Amino acid sequence: MAKLAKTVCHAAAALLTTVAMAARTEPTTWPLPSATPAAVGMSAPRLKHMGEYFRGEVARNSAAGYVIMVARHGKLIYSSAVGMRDRENAVPMTLDTRFRIFSMTKPVTSAAVLMLYEEGRFHLDDPVSTFLPEFAEARVFSGTDAAGNITTEALKRPISIRHLLTHTSGLGYGPGYDSTSPLAKVWASAGFGTPGTLAEKVRALAKVPLYSQPGDQWRYSFADDVLGRFIEVVSGMPFEQLLKTRIFDPLGMRNTAFFIPPADVTLLASAYRRTKEGGLERTDGGPSKAQTTPPPFPSGGGGLISTASDYLRFAQMLANGGSFEGRQYLSPVTIELMTSNQVPADAMFKYWGDNSRGLGYGMGVAPEIDASIAPQANLNGDYSWGGALDTHWIVSPRSGIVAIIMAQVNSGTALTPVRTDADFRNLLFAAVTTLEPGR
Repeated sequence: MAKLAKTVCHAAAALLTTVAMAARTEPTTWPLPSATPAAVGMSAPRLKHMGEYFRGEVARNSAAGYVIMVARHGKLIYSSAVGMRDRENAVPMTLDTRFRIFSMTKPVTSAAVLMLYEEGRFHLDDPVSTFLPEFAEARVFSGTDAAGNITTEALKRPISIRHLLTHTSGLGYGPGYDSTSPLAKVWASAGFGTPGTLAEKVRALAKVPLYSQPGDQWRYSFADDVLGRFIEVVSGMPFEQLLKTRIFDPLGMRNTAFFIPPADVTLLASAYRRTKEGGLERTDGGPSKAQTTPPPFPSGGGGLISTASDYLRFAQMLANGGSFEGRQYLSPVTIELMTSNQVPADAMFKYWGDNSRGLGYGMGVAPEIDASIAPQANLNGDYSWGGALDTHWIVSPRSGIVAIIMAQVNSGTALTPVRTDADFRNLLFAAVTTLEPGR
């Protein structure tokens, strides 16, 4: 009974926090200056409904908790923390909760690569082997022989930096993303999950046969991990240090890194898996298993820990055309390149299936190229990319909206798929009252 009372009190406090954040009008500067929803053409009641909807998702065991932040035209208009970040100990979700953002790391890595590109360090169509010689003799899967052994062929063209940025390099992820190709077992035995440095991991990766000739098809892959090593070689600086000095520190992303300091471990949201019985089971092993020191292998494809506030500032920088608080990080021309479709219009649909109708892929982000066939509310030109534990963000250039939702759950063996991103976008765009209000 005492634990139940504690949980109810926490939930009540979280509700009060949500309402207060949605209704407040006093100016703030973190993570962005604030405004009322009405001032930027949004409905406060509908934003509140969005928060209550995800509170209901907590009750339905879709996730233990969520953090949501919405900005329009550079002003924070709504923020909410619902549910728990640690169910077992009745610790409520808060706005400063840390999340493993997994593949939301990819846009950050891409932005770092493009910063070096703007400095003239390389051309996008340069072979990656110019900088990482281990890829010069890469081989391409061509089938299997009579004994079932993998056969390969030579490259028809070198892997370029552009191929890596657009996931058209021929690299893959293997098991978990491939259930049909004989290559899946080869990738599984490559030792990418064993201890080692970023340089060692990339050298091992270069020995695994490619799924296809570079440029021939889109395939989700370890490309961003290769780009992390590429950044080290081109810049002469450790990958994690470049991100810190060029992106995190200047943007004020004070809680983003490849590890979480020991003093902040209690702020890390617990990771869960949905079960076929309709419940949630914890999968992260608790605080003692958290990465509390810099890892030898900082994964450019999925290694960052961050907060909704930090990532909102990064996304707002992209939305601003590469600038933020008086500092230019990237040119608007480069942002246009990064967020424009670079692959065949049906590439994402062929790989991911029906949920990716209307999506393209740029450099680290997926732009909406046909909102008329998208399975959720979107505008053409919107771009985003999510993370494996149900973290999502969106920049909507036409509407001026930048929004984040973060949880820490995967679908596991659940029979009902997670639809957080689609629900979030539907509710978010339903709160728009004027599409292009005065700024």
